[in-house]
Amino acid sequence: MLESSAFSIHLAIERHPVTVAPQTSVGETILLMSQAKASCVVVVEDRTPVGIFTERDLVKLTARCAQKDRVPFLERYRTEPIAEVMSQKPIALEETRLDDLRSVLNLLRQYQIRHLPILNREGHLVGIVTHQSIRDTIQPADWMRLRRVKEVMGDRVITAPETATVNDLARLMHEARVSCIAIARPLESDERTDSPKLGDAEAPVIPLGIVTERDILQFHALGLDARSLHAAQVMSSPLLQVQPTDSLWSAHQLMNRHRIRRLVVTDERGCLCGIITQTSLLQGWAPMEMTDALSALQRLVEERTSELQQANTQLRREIQDRKQTEEALRISQARLAGILNIADDAIVSVDEHQCIQLFNQGAEKIFGYSASEAIGQPLDLLLPEAVRAIHRQHVNKFRHSPDVARQMGSRAEVLGRRKDGSEFAAEASISKLQVGAEKLLTVILRDITDRKQAQAALQLQLDRERLMGAMRDRIRQSLNLDEILNTTVAEVRQFLVTDRVIVYQFNPDWSGQVVVESVSADWVPILGLNIHDPCFGEEYAQLYAKGRVRAIPDIFEAPLSQCHRNLLKQFQVKGNLVVPILQTETTVQMPDLRSRILSPGESNHNRLWGLLIAHHCRSPRQWQDWEVDFLTALGTQVAIAIQQSTLFEQLQAANQQLRRLATLDGLTQVANRRRFDEYLDRQWRQMARDRRPLSLVLCDIDCFKLYNDTYGHQAGDECLQSVAATLTECVKRPCDLVARYGGEEFAVILPDTDLEGARNVAERIRRTIFELSIPNHNSYVSPYVTMSVGVATTTPEPDSSWSQLIALADKALYASKNKGRNRAISMVL
Repeated sequence: MLESSAFSIHLAIERHPVTVAPQTSVGETILLMSQAKASCVVVVEDRTPVGIFTERDLVKLTARCAQKDRVPFLERYRTEPIAEVMSQKPIALEETRLDDLRSVLNLLRQYQIRHLPILNREGHLVGIVTHQSIRDTIQPADWMRLRRVKEVMGDRVITAPETATVNDLARLMHEARVSCIAIARPLESDERTDSPKLGDAEAPVIPLGIVTERDILQFHALGLDARSLHAAQVMSSPLLQVQPTDSLWSAHQLMNRHRIRRLVVTDERGCLCGIITQTSLLQGWAPMEMTDALSALQRLVEERTSELQQANTQLRREIQDRKQTEEALRISQARLAGILNIADDAIVSVDEHQCIQLFNQGAEKIFGYSASEAIGQPLDLLLPEAVRAIHRQHVNKFRHSPDVARQMGSRAEVLGRRKDGSEFAAEASISKLQVGAEKLLTVILRDITDRKQAQAALQLQLDRERLMGAMRDRIRQSLNLDEILNTTVAEVRQFLVTDRVIVYQFNPDWSGQVVVESVSADWVPILGLNIHDPCFGEEYAQLYAKGRVRAIPDIFEAPLSQCHRNLLKQFQVKGNLVVPILQTETTVQMPDLRSRILSPGESNHNRLWGLLIAHHCRSPRQWQDWEVDFLTALGTQVAIAIQQSTLFEQLQAANQQLRRLATLDGLTQVANRRRFDEYLDRQWRQMARDRRPLSLVLCDIDCFKLYNDTYGHQAGDECLQSVAATLTECVKRPCDLVARYGGEEFAVILPDTDLEGARNVAERIRRTIFELSIPNHNSYVSPYVTMSVGVATTTPEPDSSWSQLIALADKALYASKNKGRNRAISMVL
């Protein structure tokens, strides 16, 4: 890409360098540099550069004057011609040989120069390239954020004390070939008490200010005596500082913000450790990073077509030919007429009074005026009224500038005005030709309306894809259906610039409810409203179920039933866009479950869930095809979100049922042994942390084997179910757990319950079971079913086991049986 970026390097050329004639005095030259804030002037003779005078040359002269002469600098050089002190035969480069930015940087480094004059084929000056112009053009922000100041800073800093004179500073700059001197003082904690010597930066010093080549230029421009000025009086302070670990991007921004070309680098103590300049920023630029930046820049500037470039080239050639005579001018205009009339771009020439002198067929097509209508009229005819004054100032400034041509539209847009009063965006370039005492200006203008519309269409497509992508991301990342739908309708209403967007859900009788709404403040909200449209029935439902989409620009013009039109009028609707929300349903029977789950992909039966509707209330609206397609695609995404949420809810119910089945005894519907063990372990650890008592009640049905032998196992199962239900009723607190421990044994866990409370529960269980009066005639304890109960209570210790509590409760149960059954025995661990 470096080979194809020749046009890009032209952006780094300063097309308006400061120039002077060889006979211009040094004093006038210095004043001109100061006023223009220029780092150099190019000395030209007959438009050909014969020398260059830079800030560094000025410092060199100042240092020489301080060493040899006792006369003040300005007295010595004020009237001397600049040709006597300039750098002669400067290194220059022809514009056609500008290959790429890298070759220019290599040239600047090879000759150790900071200014490179650019010439045309005739050797005339067309501009100058500097490190500043290169940096202003490319600004590689990403690269600068990755690099640190310490990687490119110069650690050789020439310092001087506050008492040094400007002449001393100029001598130092010249001898050390540097562009600035840091004014510093020793570190207070250092043992040295004397001020730092000139040029000495070995000992730790604190920077106080800085004096640059440009400062010395300003002193001379103001006529100050450099011999009597001290550093403390003229240094720039306070200093702007950066640290070695700061990014180059931070340094670059600081330079731009304060319009300076160098920064002092200090450590954490504030001691001077280096300096960074604009040249440093460019010297650290790697070729690969240069390639990336130039590639990005090239994509921005390759907008001109070859036809326009050829027309410009031909036009400039013809304009130069017109310098000979008025007759040659008329001949050139005749030769040019054919080219102008076939050009698609508008080509307009104006005289010094900005009256139109040339108006080609391209201009006629673009502006709508004929050549006869436009020629002789002011250029304001083709401009919107709001920009006429500023445009007039711009053209006048260009007319009096030394520029031959200037591109006006390569990076910015201008506005044109057609005959019908409509305005359009355009890009333009302007050139001028001196014909005798008159200057002719020619503008080449291209209508970029189609390109702007294409860009707007592309941006619209990107916005649609972004919104659709955000919807898909929300569906993937969230199962909160309300959040998904509310965010979606709000974004859709904003994107379509309409007044209301709703999601409407059908009931089985085809009535329905507005479940989600986004509406602007000017219109009536209908969220939660139950709607019954008597005109909407099975016939219409089937149409929407087959994917029908209906776009109604104006409800009063559309072929609607009166009841439907009245319904829409009630909601202030004038334009209506409706798309169906369809679900592909499949029901799957899960083993051991009665729940039904939606499974997309196992069936292709479409069910009409509801409608996604856009209401335009302020006026009728002609819905665009892309709007219909967009809302249709969004309806599909809404259906996916609804189906996904429904599936998640059903899966949650199924998982809850699975968890319940995994922890319940199938016969008695109380907790099983697995659930008992888990719950006892958790409560044991909780009571140990809280230092609270934990009780366990073990219950065993007396003579249950005889009951089964007498009444059969079916009756035995029913007996177990009755006992389990009774135990559940006897336990009052949510934290208490009844479990089937095994066979005819049951257990009750009583957290935070002392021995007395556990006895009461146990006795209530025994008594209630007996009061059920379930017959057991072969029992040797009682003619009815009874229970033996064992109670154990303890306060768990962190390092103890709940198996001890089970063992003690089992022991108490065994004691109850030994003492005649149908009783409760309690023990404490």
